[in-house]
Amino acid sequence: MMTAIEQTVEDLRKTLTPIFAGMALDNLTGDSILWSSIQNARSRREIPDECFLYSGRKVLVRRDPFLDWWKGTLSEPGGRK
Repeated sequence: MMTAIEQTVEDLRKTLTPIFAGMALDNLTGDSILWSSIQNARSRREIPDECFLYSGRKVLVRRDPFLDWWKGTLSEPGGRK
């Protein structure tokens, strides 16, 4: 049986395209992951560079590496990971 975290990440893998514009992140995740917060974390070098690509000035998010990183930021109710 999957944990709530594993199920949530798996659901996002099924609904998000393999690559998408970072600026669409808020909308694509129902505002549960905010692009402005991701940008701040990127500037602090908290997110691996392999999570992103660039098309000119546009930042693209690579779904699988990003979700692998994001999964590590989540915790279950009661503090369980």
